[in-house]
Amino acid sequence: MKMKYFLFCLLILLSVQVSAFAQCNDKPKIEFGGDFGFVDYMFNCPSYSFAYNGDTSKNWGVLNNHIDIRQAPTKVLVYKKMVEKTIKSYAGDKFFSDLKFYDVDVNYPEKFQAFKDSGRTDMLHKYSKAKYFYYYRFGPNDTASYLIGVAVNKNGKIISPFTFPSKKYYRPIDKAFTYCKLIDIARKTQKDIDPIEDIRLEYDSQHGRFYWLISRKLVNETEGTNYIHQVEINAANLADAKAVESQVLVQF
Repeated sequence: MKMKYFLFCLLILLSVQVSAFAQCNDKPKIEFGGDFGFVDYMFNCPSYSFAYNGDTSKNWGVLNNHIDIRQAPTKVLVYKKMVEKTIKSYAGDKFFSDLKFYDVDVNYPEKFQAFKDSGRTDMLHKYSKAKYFYYYRFGPNDTASYLIGVAVNKNGKIISPFTFPSKKYYRPIDKAFTYCKLIDIARKTQKDIDPIEDIRLEYDSQHGRFYWLISRKLVNETEGTNYIHQVEINAANLADAKAVESQVLVQF
């Protein structure tokens, strides 16, 4: 199985910056919003991950540690430029300026047995829908990020849908926000939002907008369906906030 889950946890730990809450007493977790969406395209396939400043060793392991992108197939960087040009054309310069490349996976079906022989018992699929999968993080800073993935086939065609707005609908995130301000807005919007569990940046595909999601911690949970108070704050207009609820299924 691709070790993205481990990387998620590591990045989350690194991304929670206590200094962001220097002016208030609350320190909820800042979590990633969205997801890369690689499961439908590269899940449990024999793939290697390439990134800038990755390992320069010629001996590639099977644990999906980053390999220096200069060792990747030539098409990786060619298609990366194509992907980013397409994103920029679709979403516009302002959106693209807050987009950061993370890494890219390349499927190696011919290495399937080698992965299994090396202990990767999670390998279930030799072939994947995508030959390449590009991972990006979008957000106003290094703490809050919305995860974006782009699947590309062997011919360089993008085969996954864009999970972000076109430039017609995109409104830049208000970077004057602070997490303390978001907490204050949440409390004014939903009086029962405490104790707060986390804050994350999410995307509303129906309305083509990014929003901050502040969620109450689940306390005194019961088996079955539980309801959690949440507040959505328009990331482009902090005056636009509303209280919502989500359902969580608990099984003991």
